[in-house]
Amino acid sequence: MKATLYIENQNESRTAIVDDELSIGRTPAAQLMLADDGLSRVNTTFFIEGDELLVADENSTNGTFINGERIAGRPRSLRDGDRLKLGNHTSIRIQIGDGPAVNAGPPVEPATSLNVPLPNTTPTASSSVPAGKPPYILIAAAAMTFLIVVAVVLAIFLMSDDDGPNRNGARSSSARPESERIPVRVLDPLGAQNEDSLEDLIASWETEEKELDTSTVRDVTVMSTDVEEAELAVPQAKIEEAKRRLAAGPAGAGVHNPALNVPLELSVGFRNQTRKLAEMKSAGYHQPLDFADLAAKRLSRELIEMPMATNGYFLDVGGSASDDEFTSFEFAAPRNIELPIQPPSEKYNALKRLADNFAGQRYDLNNPSDRREMRRRLLRMFQKGAKPILEKLANAYNAKFNRPLRVTSLTRSMDYQIGLNRTNANSFRVNGAGSLPPHTSGCAFDLARKHMSAEEQNFLMQMLAGMERNGEVDALIEYGASACFHIFIYYDSKPPR
Repeated sequence: MKATLYIENQNESRTAIVDDELSIGRTPAAQLMLADDGLSRVNTTFFIEGDELLVADENSTNGTFINGERIAGRPRSLRDGDRLKLGNHTSIRIQIGDGPAVNAGPPVEPATSLNVPLPNTTPTASSSVPAGKPPYILIAAAAMTFLIVVAVVLAIFLMSDDDGPNRNGARSSSARPESERIPVRVLDPLGAQNEDSLEDLIASWETEEKELDTSTVRDVTVMSTDVEEAELAVPQAKIEEAKRRLAAGPAGAGVHNPALNVPLELSVGFRNQTRKLAEMKSAGYHQPLDFADLAAKRLSRELIEMPMATNGYFLDVGGSASDDEFTSFEFAAPRNIELPIQPPSEKYNALKRLADNFAGQRYDLNNPSDRREMRRRLLRMFQKGAKPILEKLANAYNAKFNRPLRVTSLTRSMDYQIGLNRTNANSFRVNGAGSLPPHTSGCAFDLARKHMSAEEQNFLMQMLAGMERNGEVDALIEYGASACFHIFIYYDSKPPR
């Protein structure tokens, strides 16, 4: 048996096939990730059982509605032509088998009140109620109706929280008081996908940095015969030219343009990225916790620095880099304790060695402006295998549209990643030394798309979908305030096992 889902919301329109099981939600924890902020992490699951297509609501906050009726508890059977409403504006039409295609149509609005089947309380011509006697049957029916409504309301109230019982009847162990609803611990972003992970905060972790003020960026002087490092010598004039070309694009953004044709490959979460990050951790990759760790990776050439601007791309990274003293970061330390990195520690020695000879350029660790410039350069680093992937995309895009891609994120240290979220209402106490957010791996980069037309985005998406099919990348389209294409490469050029 096969079923087709015709999905539509204000951001996208697509089809999906269910031949076994398919989960839908707003995060990579779901197999199909949709741009609807009203969806829960994993909102709804469709699955085939025998000759039936079944659907289960995964204890979502805003519910799953079938033909206007909210469902909860056990899975429900679906029929050809049924219409579902999820999240804030996602509608789904169901096609069972290989019949003619069903048009997606307008979204289905949920019922304004519970759609509970009520007994027929209107007497018909055949009803016989003896005159002068109380209508016991009608009174009993009304009482039963009242009890049914109360029971259903109570059940939905108990099940409406994301931390409620799942479709197998088990209750999550992560229920917490309302004051602790915002996750405050970093366990394993894009990892094991448990309820206490940062999966629910991935969007905020991917928030863009402040836009880089290019007038404060210094020329990079390189005193090296190394060909790769010689490319880093980008003058201020070239940086300004790249930014000018970037701004000279089409007049309207195409972020929510209905003309976007989003391939399935860019919509199904980060399954390959997740497995590859696990491989990197098991192979002994040391996650950079602070800028001293990034400096050590720069010295060993485990990560390479990228030129800030070329004809094909512009690195708009480091806009949030501070000129503060360098500090160390540990997972177990409270976030309000930041220890300065001082001699004779190993971390200080790494920073000092790099500052004394940063591809031939010298920086003073006691100079605030120099510290900020070092931070910016360290944030321009990448796994060596990621460089040709970015260049391939950038050169093709520039050849077609005559302007550079805007890269908004490359490699980050864990403390910098968390520092971007300090506006969060909760302070962080970070645990979980095994976590490996994608940008700390050196394998991920983001391409901003807010300034692109629908044609430009479709061009890139087709390239990325082809590269994903060829096992070169794992890519995803992201919506919201930091709309971008998030791209993850395989550091050893091998898809996950």
